[in-house]
Amino acid sequence: MQRLVRLAIVVLLGIAVGVVAYVAAMIVTNPRPRDAVGWTLLAPLPSGRGETAAAVAGGRLYVVGGMTGLSGQATAEVSVYDPGADSWEAAPSLPAARHHAAAAALDGIVYVSGGGPTADDWTPQPMLWSLAPAAGAWRPLAPMPEGRLGHRMVAVDGRLYVVGGIGSTGDVLIYDPKTDNWMEGAPMPASRDHLAAVVVNREIWAIGGRSGGQIHSRVDVYDTTTDAWREGPPLPEPTSGAAEAAIDGVILISGGEDPGGTGSVIDRHWMLDTGMGETADWEPLSPPPLPVHGAHGAALDGRFLIVGGALRQGAFSRLSWTITAQAYRP
Repeated sequence: MQRLVRLAIVVLLGIAVGVVAYVAAMIVTNPRPRDAVGWTLLAPLPSGRGETAAAVAGGRLYVVGGMTGLSGQATAEVSVYDPGADSWEAAPSLPAARHHAAAAALDGIVYVSGGGPTADDWTPQPMLWSLAPAAGAWRPLAPMPEGRLGHRMVAVDGRLYVVGGIGSTGDVLIYDPKTDNWMEGAPMPASRDHLAAVVVNREIWAIGGRSGGQIHSRVDVYDTTTDAWREGPPLPEPTSGAAEAAIDGVILISGGEDPGGTGSVIDRHWMLDTGMGETADWEPLSPPPLPVHGAHGAALDGRFLIVGGALRQGAFSRLSWTITAQAYRP
């Protein structure tokens, strides 16, 4: 009996050593930045994390919450990037940790909605918080009609619009800060989460994403003036969890992932010039120094910024959170 116990201990120790060695090898072999045409590296994010939210307010970039560490734990950390000084500083932490939340800015105020509370709890949350300039803490506002996770939130004409995400419906959720009230808009034609979203001329472009484990190349365009959707030109390849921005009517989208066990991080960068009208189509651009997923894109100072994210897909993300901040000037 003692021999069997000793044998079992030896086997378990061998498995533990093998797991530790595998994890260490994955971390050591994480991709490193490469030369990339049109791209530059900025001051690194203070801590490596992904599945963040981000918004630009007052000429600075707010990177909010996310997941970090080998456990993939949720964080309440908020970091602010100053492009003039190429430096970071801390802002008031969220009232509670959140991952896969969404952020947007309106009239200099940063808003954060939804997300999940812990690495083990992916229950979509309905909360909405705001941080005003020079405020010392986040303020709770009227919660969304339903919880959302892996969604996007954008600002158009004085209102906030939540599109996509994991939730009980695929409705557009519309918030009016003047009345602190929500209303529902038309549902997305093909509901999905981990999508990208940008605003061009009062229209919200919902790009890529995934549903039921399948990633999509689909693009849907929501007209905020008519509460109606139309189909846009699909991406050349499907992706989810990509970074996005719109600069002078040109949509930029980079990276993302296929989260399956045999999937990968998408090493692609595309642009679409909406000024071309019905003839507009996606064109390839030079991929970034580090392809990532789970990093919310942003337009700041005429550049497309991608901050943080993960260098590996799916469950391997927690082995590869990055502090890298990348900028592309069209």
